[in-house]
This record gives sequence, C-alpha cells and structure tokens, in this order.
Amino acid sequence: MDWFAPPHTHPALGLPDTSHFLCASLSDVDVLQRLGLSGKRPSSGWSSSRTVPQGVIPFKSGVIFTQRARVEAPVSTILPAGSSTDLLLVLSLCSHRINNAFLFAVKSKKKKLQLGVQFVPGKIIVYVGHKRSVYFDYNVHDGQWHNMAINIRGQTVTLFTSCGKRRVHADLHLKKDEALDPHGSFLFGKINQHSVQFEGAICQFDIYPSAKAAHHYCKYLKKQCRQADTYRPNLPPLIPLLPRDPSASPSTPQQMEPSLQGLKNLTTVPQKHATN
Repeated sequence: MDWFAPPHTHPALGLPDTSHFLCASLSDVDVLQRLGLSGKRPSSGWSSSRTVPQGVIPFKSGVIFTQRARVEAPVSTILPAGSSTDLLLVLSLCSHRINNAFLFAVKSKKKKLQLGVQFVPGKIIVYVGHKRSVYFDYNVHDGQWHNMAINIRGQTVTLFTSCGKRRVHADLHLKKDEALDPHGSFLFGKINQHSVQFEGAICQFDIYPSAKAAHHYCKYLKKQCRQADTYRPNLPPLIPLLPRDPSASPSTPQQMEPSLQGLKNLTTVPQKHATN
C-alpha cells in the first residue's frame, strides 16, 4: 500500500518545499496542518489535485486515523533543519482501539529512532533516541478524550495533564540526541510500515519550543478541542474493542459533515471532554 506524502511541493522540482522555514529556529508547529490533514480546504488543506490520504477521515475538529492509514513525510516538511529534541508536544486525541501503536515516530536517515510517543495499555512511552525512553503510568485507551502536554527538556521528560494541575517527571539515564536528522522521516501513527497503526481521532498535535510554559498548555489548546462535538466511529467487530460510551447518543445524518456521510453508526462524545 502506498504511503501518503504531504502536498507541499516545490513548483519546479516536485519535491517537498521547505524553503520557507529552512534554517529557522523552531516556532509553533501545527503537525496536522503541515501534513495537509487539518481538514481545512482548500486554503491550508489538500490541493485540488490531491485527495484525502487513504485511511484518514477528516471531520470538523480534526482527523480520524483508521487501520488503513499510511502517512509519512520528511522531517524537514514539519520541523526546521537542526531542530533540537527539546520540544513541547500538545496533544488532544481519543483512542478507538487498544493496541501498542506509536502516535508518531521520527527516524534518522539510517532508520534509527530519534523521537516518538507510544501508547500501550496503561502507559505512555516517550522515546528520545535509540534505546532511550521513559514511561508514565497513564491510560489513553479508555475511550475518552485526552488533552495533554509532553515536555522534553535536557535530561527530563514531563507529562502534564488536567491543564497542568497534574505533572509527572521522568529522568533520562542516558544522554539523548541533541538534534533531529534533517534527512530523516516522520511517521504518523506507526513506527514502520509493518507495525500496528494508531487508530483514533486527533483534534490537535502541535509542537512548540520547550521553553513554552508547559503547565499552561491548555492556553494552547484549540477551541474546538475543548468544546466542539467530536465524532467517533463505532468500529466493526474487531478485537479488542473499547466499550461504547454509555452517555453517547447516535448521530443523525443531519448532524454529520458531508465528509462523514459514508460512515455508519457514529457516536458523539459529549461536548466537555471527560478526561484531560
């Protein structure tokens, strides 16, 4: 199956056009928008000559990644050359399936893992180099929406939840890579082409300089990720499945966006996320 590449191309060479931020310091990065997955068409989404990547379903608050999703891009499409591994990740997502998938992975040209986040039942594992990782006791696979921030700074990784009211620190025992390989690759929802795929809805995936105040990460959350109705498909009988939210109610076709009309048995998560 072909992997999707983002639509930002150099007009003459047909290659990813990163000239607008090469050699720049890291600023705020909206990963969904950089990859053309923001769902905003045509100004910042897919060009008229491109279609939505297979296995990715846009909805009004973000995108849904299904088992068939395949999204990979050069690191330079997302981050400036020479970007440090000192980063702040701000995430808003809902897992639809219990597995051990990576949310994302950054790999060097030599295929060495440099940065990544993996969700396993009951834990979040953060990788900051080949064989360098820390983990946090936190369950993403509960069928609820989760807003969180992961701050990587120096030898410390910190998970922030509940809008910064809760934080857990973990120390790296080995020196991490200081810079990401500009010739590397960014894989969304997987660590390689043969690994299990993250399945779920993503409202926000932003990267900020680690100097940002991580404990105030809710200030950086998009309004729709805190308040808007967000759809979750009731997946076919594949094992294991998450229990259906008892407070959810079926959506009628009138409540759905045109992009979701092809899906059946969608459920609506309550406006206020149950879990931050």
